[in-house]
Order: sequence, then structure tokens, then C-alpha cells
Amino acid sequence: MTHRAAGLCRLLAVTVLLAACGPGDGRSPGASASTGPSDGAAPSAVAEPVTLRVQVSLTPQELASFTPAIEAIDDRHPEWIIRLEPVPQDAEIEKITNALAGDDLADVVRVQGLTVQQWIRRGAFLDLTARMATDGPGAAELYPGPLEQFRWQERTWGVPDSASPEIVFFNRSMFEAAGLAEPTADWTYDDMRAAAVRLTLDASGRHPGEPGFDPEAIRQWGWNGGLTYFWQDAFVRALGGALCANDDCTVMSFTDPATAAAVEWWVTLVRDDHAALWDPYGGSQTGVPGDPFLAGAAAMGSNGAFALGQLDAAGTIDYGVLPPLVGRDGSRHTALSTAGYVIGAGTAHPDAAWALVRELTAVEFLAATWGRPGHGVPARIAAAATSLEGAASPELRAAILEAMAVGRVFRPYTASAFQAFAGTVDIFRQMNTGVTSVADGLEELEAVANSALATDRTP
Repeated sequence: MTHRAAGLCRLLAVTVLLAACGPGDGRSPGASASTGPSDGAAPSAVAEPVTLRVQVSLTPQELASFTPAIEAIDDRHPEWIIRLEPVPQDAEIEKITNALAGDDLADVVRVQGLTVQQWIRRGAFLDLTARMATDGPGAAELYPGPLEQFRWQERTWGVPDSASPEIVFFNRSMFEAAGLAEPTADWTYDDMRAAAVRLTLDASGRHPGEPGFDPEAIRQWGWNGGLTYFWQDAFVRALGGALCANDDCTVMSFTDPATAAAVEWWVTLVRDDHAALWDPYGGSQTGVPGDPFLAGAAAMGSNGAFALGQLDAAGTIDYGVLPPLVGRDGSRHTALSTAGYVIGAGTAHPDAAWALVRELTAVEFLAATWGRPGHGVPARIAAAATSLEGAASPELRAAILEAMAVGRVFRPYTASAFQAFAGTVDIFRQMNTGVTSVADGLEELEAVANSALATDRTP
């Protein structure tokens, strides 16, 4: 399973909470790396250092970059004792929920953007609006997409540190074998569709436009997945529709004619053209769980920029990249997954916690922990290009930075978003496989999603 799909599946399993991990054993002695000069707060002399608990949920690779960098901050600030508390990613939601119930939330918490709103709306975190305005990083220094999930009621409740935008990948060998020219940065969705049909092959090497094509024996798909859940709203917006009827997407629209036409476009790509999968990650169609492009079963696909690391590590696919495809409105649309820092509303050290957040979102810290190791694209514009240092391809740099500039976070992202997902995901499957018509499916989607999201709507 890809990093993106695995991450979403972890979040979607919120109703099956795993046992939470307890706090770490405190500060590790001795910095092994330096992040260089900080653009955060300068140390101040105090009689006794204050202890700042920092909760993070990171992969082992991310933690390997993060730990020495935060130790370096600790060494530069004798007025603090930083206690790092790693939490398994599967236990993050339960850990924060239980900590709030027990009035034991860490001073600073790194949290996924897709889950943060449920706690923001419960008053769990400090309002950072005034602090952001006076000593930043200000909104002008951050990409607008990652910041969105940390805002509510025109206030800012957290600071994003990194994001992973979705870009387009294509398999050069498959294009060459089909006798097709490689895609270019000005490709539209209709260009993609025409190529995807040609690149879809059955066991006999026939594509859907040829006599005798067998849709039950596909060995290669043109595109890695259809419209299979509502968090792919960028695919709908690109074709002129809009799943979100209000700013925070607590009201959803599926039956609007423009939206219905966009959904129909995607459903027919899967159901009628057989050029994309209705089960792109489960493995029921490919025999291999995980993203079909990364598995070598699809010629093109949209995926998070983090897939670059997986492709390079495997070294089995000669791939190219594009920025998000050009939509019907002439603009590009894509999704962002993001994460950032919040400060517990009950912290005994709000000023010190804010000074630490400034350190954690300083340009050089972001470069050292996220950009250069390739774990994500820094959400701070001045640091974003560090994620591409050493990249041989100028196309790669252009694709990622353009996607960051236009990317929008997954919506809906309020507390009931996962309930809405659970109630709607099978309806998408039924439309894509022809079990139900698009018209009937859209009516059901609208009713189920809006019923689930009703409790999240503010007066």
C-alpha cells in the first residue's frame, strides 16, 4: 500500500482504535546533528528550565531525522527541557482524545491536518492568531493549502510544517511500447483519457478500442484509479463540478448537474472504458495490494509526491512526472495531505511552547527534517525547494512546486468526516461497477453524507 493510501486507511480506521503508546522516556542526551541558526525565539535566562512535552506521530524514517534536530534545539535553549513523546501513527487519534479527557495533553502536538478540526472545535488548542500576526510565520510565508485545516472561524489554531501534494506519474516504458508520445505539462483530463484507453491491455494485448478486448482479463490499466471516495474532490473540481457546498464542506452536493457530469466522466472511465480501477488499493483487481502504478500495473496515475522515494528505492519503473493535469477551467487542481503543530490549551508554558513552535517551523529546521530527507515538502515557501535539492529533473521540481501552490487539503475534514466516508465509500463502488446507476448513486451519496455531517455545521 502506498504511503498516501496507508495514511488514509489509518485515519479511516478511527472507529477501531488501537492501544495508545505511553510517553517516551524523555530527552535523549547529546545532539548528533545541528539545524544551524534558528529564525525562532532567542534563548532567555531563567532560574529553572521549563519542561516542554512534544508529542509526535512519525514513521521510523521521519523520527530518525526529527530526533537529532530537536535535540539540537534543546541544546541551544538551556531554559527548556524538551521531552519528546513519540506515538505510533495508528494510535495518534486515541492518544490525543484520551489525553484531552484526562487533562494531560502535551504542550506541543504535531497532528495530521485531516483530523485536527475535531479538536479545534472542542477548544483543545490555543488560539495562535495574534502570535502568528506579530512574530509569525505569517500566512504570507506559508502555502495557503496546508494552512487551511488549521483555521476555523477566521482564527488560526496551528502552524503547518509539511505537506505532500499529488502529482501525475507516467511509465515511460509503457508509453513507448504503445507507440504513444509521452504526456506533457499542458495535458488535460481528456488527453489523459484518450491515452489511458490505448494503454489499457488485456491478457492478449488488446486495448478497449479493439475487437475481442476482454475486460475480465486486464493486465495493465491506463490510469491508476477512478473516483472512489469523496476526498478525491480535486478530480471533480477539475471537470467543473464541486462536491463542497460551503467553505468547510459540512454541506456536500452530488446532484448538481455540473457535479453529476464530472462524476459520470470518471465512472464511465472505469465502468465503460475499463481504463482505471474501481479498487485501486485493495488488490482485488491487480492481485497486489497497493497503488497500481507503483506495482507496475498502471501506465499513469495521480499520487502523493512521497511516491518518488518508493519509486527510486525500487528502481524498477522508468517514470516521468507532470504537474496536476489542466482542468476544464484552465487551472490545475490537486489534493494535499498536511501536518502541523498545535499548542495545548492547558499548557502551563504558552510563551515557551510558542517559541518552540517557531523553532520547529523555522526554515532551516523544516529543511533538515522534512525537505532534504524527502519526507515531505515544507509548508513554508522559503523552505519548499529543499525537498528537491539534488533532483536531476527540472520537470520534477516544477511539478511539485506548482502542485504545492495550487493544492487544497482534503475536504470534508470535520469530526464527522470519517463517518460520512464510511457511509458513502461503498456507494462509489456500486456506481463504478454498475451495480447502481450514477443518478441513483448521487442521490444516495448526497443524503448519506449530509446526514453524517449535520452535527458539524456551526450556527
